[in-house]
Amino acid sequence: MGESERTSHQAEFKERLRTADRYRTADEFEHARAEYLQALAYAETHLGEDSPEVDRACLALASLHSTLNEPAEELAILERRVRIRQAKGEVTEIVDALQDVAQCLAEQAKPAEAERTYREAVALCDESQEEHRTILRPTLLYFGNFLLHDDRAAEAVDLYEEGLRVCKLSSSYPVYSAARLMLHLGEALLSLKRLEEGCALLEEALPLLTHRSQRATVATGKMYYLLGNHYQEQGRLTEAEHAYAQATLQSSTCAKPNFHNLAYILQAWGGNDLKQGRVARAERHLRRGLQYALRIHAPHQADVLSLRHDLVNLLITAKRYAEAELVLTEMVAATAHPDFNDPAARERFYNNLGFVQVHLEEFPKAELNLREALRHPTKDENCYVIKNLGLMYQKMGYTAEAIREYGRALALFGKHHGPDHAVARFIRDALAELRQG
Repeated sequence: MGESERTSHQAEFKERLRTADRYRTADEFEHARAEYLQALAYAETHLGEDSPEVDRACLALASLHSTLNEPAEELAILERRVRIRQAKGEVTEIVDALQDVAQCLAEQAKPAEAERTYREAVALCDESQEEHRTILRPTLLYFGNFLLHDDRAAEAVDLYEEGLRVCKLSSSYPVYSAARLMLHLGEALLSLKRLEEGCALLEEALPLLTHRSQRATVATGKMYYLLGNHYQEQGRLTEAEHAYAQATLQSSTCAKPNFHNLAYILQAWGGNDLKQGRVARAERHLRRGLQYALRIHAPHQADVLSLRHDLVNLLITAKRYAEAELVLTEMVAATAHPDFNDPAARERFYNNLGFVQVHLEEFPKAELNLREALRHPTKDENCYVIKNLGLMYQKMGYTAEAIREYGRALALFGKHHGPDHAVARFIRDALAELRQG
C-alpha cells in the first residue's frame, strides 16, 4: 500500500470514528455502536488487523460497552488490544493495555484475575530503563489503589513506596506522579491508623495536586476531608475549616461531582463550625449536606437520617422547637419504609418528636409519639422516653403522674447510666420542685 493510499484510509477511518463519537455524545448509543463497528471493520480491512487504528477503535468500543454495562464484550475487546500490542512487542504499550484489562476485571468483581493482570504488567517493566519507569509508576499506583480498595492497605503501602523509589530513579523527578503516590500512600497509612505519617504525606501532596493548574478530583476531595477530620480531632479547628473548604471545592468541581462525599464533608464541616460557636454557618452546612444526600439517597437511608439528626440537635439546642418538629416528622415518616430496620433509631425519632411537641405544648401529639416510642424497647429500657413522659405531665400540671414517671425514669438512669448522669440530675431537681409543690 502506498503512502498516499494509507493516508487516505486513515482520514476515512478518523471521519468514521468522529461520526461515532458524535452519536455517543448525543446519547444515541446504538447508532454509535454501529459506527464504531464500521470504523473497526474499515481499519481491519484497509490498515491491518494489528494497526494503531484498530487499537483505537477497540478502545472506543470498550468504553461504549462499559457505558452500556456490557462487561463480557468490554473485557473481550480490551484483551484484544493487549494482543495487538503484544504483536508489536512494545513493553510500555502492552503494560498500558494490561492496566485497562485489570481495571475492567476489578470493576467486574474478579479480584484474583485483576491482581494477576496487575502483577503481569509490573513484571514486564525493567526499572533500569527510563521509558519503562514512565509506565511503571502509574501501574504501581493503580495496583496499590486496587489493593487499598480491597482492604489490603499494608500491601498497598509497599507498592506506593516502590513507586516513589522509581520516581527517584527517573532522570527528571516526576513531581505530580510522586504527589499522586504520596496522596494514596497517605490514605493507606491513615487506614492503618498511622495518622501522623499519613497526614504529613497528605499535607505535602495536596497543595501540588490542587494547584489551580490541576483538575479537581474525587480523590483530592476525599483526602482533604480525612485531613480535616484529623485536624478537628486534634482541636486544630481553623486548619480543619480550611481542609473542609478545599474538600468541598474539589468534590463539587471535579468532572463528576460526588454528592455522597459532599454530604459527609459538609456534615463534618458543620460539626467543626459548632465547636467554634458558629451555629448559623453550621446550620447552612448541614442543610446543604442534606440536599446533596437527598440527591442520591432515599429519606430512610442512614446518611440522610444522620444529617437530619445533627440538624435536629442544633435546632433543639437553639430551642427552635417548631423547626425541629418539621425535621423529626420527616424522620419518623422515613421509618415506615419497608427497608428501614433499626428499632433503636425508630424509638429515638419518636421520642425526640414527642419531646419537642412537649415544649410546643402539643400534648396529645406528644403523648401519642412518646407512647409509640415505648413500643420499641431499648437496652436502657426506654428511660429517656419515660423521662419525657414525666416532663409532659409536669408541664400539663399533673403532679402525681409526673412524679410517678420521673421516679421510674430515675431508677432506670441509675441502673443503666449511673446516678450522676446529667439527665438523672435533671430528674432529681424536677422531683424536688414537684414535691415542694
